[in-house]
Amino acid sequence: MINVLTGRSHSPGMSRDFIKNYTVAELEEFFLSIGEKRYRSRQLFNWMYERNIDSFDLMTDFSKELRRNLQEKFILMPLVLSERLISGIDGTEKFLFKTMDGHYIESVLIKNDGSDDGRLTVCISSQAGCAMGCLFCETAKQGFHRNLETAEILEQLCQVRRLTCVRNNNVVFMGMGEPFMNYENVLKSADIMNYSFGFHISVRKITISTSGITSAIERFIDEKRPYNLAISLNDTEPEKRIKNMPVEKKFPFQRIASMLGKKFPASRNRLTIEYVMRKDNISENDAKRLKNIFRYSRIKLNLITLNTGSHNFEIPGQEEIDSFIRMLEIMNVPITVRNSFGQDISGACGQLSGRMKNYSSD
Repeated sequence: MINVLTGRSHSPGMSRDFIKNYTVAELEEFFLSIGEKRYRSRQLFNWMYERNIDSFDLMTDFSKELRRNLQEKFILMPLVLSERLISGIDGTEKFLFKTMDGHYIESVLIKNDGSDDGRLTVCISSQAGCAMGCLFCETAKQGFHRNLETAEILEQLCQVRRLTCVRNNNVVFMGMGEPFMNYENVLKSADIMNYSFGFHISVRKITISTSGITSAIERFIDEKRPYNLAISLNDTEPEKRIKNMPVEKKFPFQRIASMLGKKFPASRNRLTIEYVMRKDNISENDAKRLKNIFRYSRIKLNLITLNTGSHNFEIPGQEEIDSFIRMLEIMNVPITVRNSFGQDISGACGQLSGRMKNYSSD
């Protein structure tokens, strides 16, 4: 069956398309094609994102015929909730969703992430599984299954808001998968999150994280994308980073740093360097190398405590972490420390879905 909006075929085995895959402009074309007014597109966006309804039948300012037409052509909710866990320690909530083709993905609601009092952050996934192979990452152990569609990315936010009755004010693409290996769908979903008649989340409250896909980072900057950018470093020695993060072999971090030195000062974006602290990467020499790598005025260093998991890395104690922070304090950049949230509910991305006995494989 041919897609009524783009002329492309639907996903195999599916007779209806995901309506949240489309922008306002694309839906305007659809409404005009069936004899409706252009403004119906914005009305629809308001229902889907602002009012966050879960059925076309609730769109009361649409005629019954129009609602029936939408129901016949589109799927409103592409994900089904499989499990929801709430931490008794810090109130973090973990959501396991199942896609219509049987893959599991995870989202996390973090209440007050330690940087701004009262901040409500939703961490969302961009892929089912991941191909990057980072040794400390639970998602990597599942391998890569496929990119998530724009609708599946947006639906995570819709369902978390609906299930918790909480309107988050911050979104991070730091869940399962490498966002920049699904560049088009991730940026499209971020744009829809920012729409004033949709979620209306500020560009300064949307952060996209990458393990270091140099070409995509450069494209992101060249396209003047307004969202915050976070890059995972996690090791200061190239040899160790190659072992723990194979992306280093194809995209050396020194090359990324060189490119940022030329392009990032002119960029309007905020850049965060993420550094997951392990016992073996918080030495005095690591601190010295970090200081030498980053000399940009608009960088923030985000230190993250390693989550427990099936990896073989040792988690540092508080005294070791405090010592590392003191060694970094002379850096001319803001430093924040993010504690591990949801330790009692498998808070790290990939932990919950990885335990599913019937996890789909391609």
